[in-house]
Amino acid sequence: MYVSQLSLRDFRNYRRLDLQLDPGITLLYGPNAAGKTSLLEALFFLATTRSPRISADRELVRWDAVGEAGVTPFARVAAEVQRRAGKVRLEVIVQRRADDAGQLTGASTRLVRIDRRNARALDLVGLLRVVLFTPTDLTLGDGPPAERRRYLDITLSQLDPHYVRTLAYYQKLAQQRNSLLRAWRERRRPPRAVDDELAYWDQELAAAGGYLLAERLRAVRELNLIVGPLFQAISGDETPLAIAYLPSLDLGELDDSGGLATRLSQGLRAARSDELARGQTLIGPHRDDLAFTVGGVNLGRYGSRGQQRSVTLALKLGEAELMRQRSGDAPVLLLDDVLSELDATRRSHLLAAIRRPAQQTLLSATDLADFGAEFLGAITRLRVEDGQVYPG
Repeated sequence: MYVSQLSLRDFRNYRRLDLQLDPGITLLYGPNAAGKTSLLEALFFLATTRSPRISADRELVRWDAVGEAGVTPFARVAAEVQRRAGKVRLEVIVQRRADDAGQLTGASTRLVRIDRRNARALDLVGLLRVVLFTPTDLTLGDGPPAERRRYLDITLSQLDPHYVRTLAYYQKLAQQRNSLLRAWRERRRPPRAVDDELAYWDQELAAAGGYLLAERLRAVRELNLIVGPLFQAISGDETPLAIAYLPSLDLGELDDSGGLATRLSQGLRAARSDELARGQTLIGPHRDDLAFTVGGVNLGRYGSRGQQRSVTLALKLGEAELMRQRSGDAPVLLLDDVLSELDATRRSHLLAAIRRPAQQTLLSATDLADFGAEFLGAITRLRVEDGQVYPG
């Protein structure tokens, strides 16, 4: 899988860009704030419908973009993706909204097209698969649990259309259920027939959550076979890295979606009084975590800085390999200025990994000093300055 062409209009600091990309390694280099990260962000946005940098789509629209012919300012991202299953054209338009007086508001709308036909955002996910590695990911091991859940969810959402839809449904259910629980806690709703009112939400939440748990547990089993040896090679440690899934309730030996749904349903009933007191859903996939251990030592708590970086590197390369194994297509690797954060040993492992056959990689750097002459001579170089891209 690779992106052969990327087009931007009024996206971040790009007024217009039409860029042809090679299927191998492309190095984007130039000064800070030139637009290198924005190119990687555009591809991640097309793959996942989310930006890794901001939460409000309107911020993707170039700050001084102007509307035309009565149309409010908009950003457009489009790409041609070559896949084993055939070529596909993906496009997302983010448009600023205006009030009745014509003044721009903080809201925006999104239009998605697949092969020039309107589609839902969820239909886009998985048609382009990417693995993004940024300096902020180096805290994946010792950062907040939400980041580790996100790591699994982004991977599985790109591999399985049913997973991304179930995840969206589960998140909506949890939000609505939390609203009910808060209303009872704040006495805005009479505390009568609580069990009856929650019966539907519990049933749906447990069913969706059981599926998510089953898929996450399966992914962890597969990742353990991949990242264990990767960590040994990267770190030089004789003991492999192990990933443990830490659920918010005891799952026993269950790993099928039906049994896990039943266990979740039981757990929700058992946690009823605590949930009413706290006004939130306390168990389920949205509360789970991952632990990374070597020889029984939790590296999230006790790992050195070097071990943390080895964990993250192994996880990111493992994510790419899992996608390759399951789909038969390598994802596009997006590496945003990470070499400067790695020592020579870890840098060499990363550069070796991205030189695999049929692997498109886009990496950014501020200069060429981190790369050897042999590597630079075998790749495509593009110089990025002030929202413009030039042959390097």
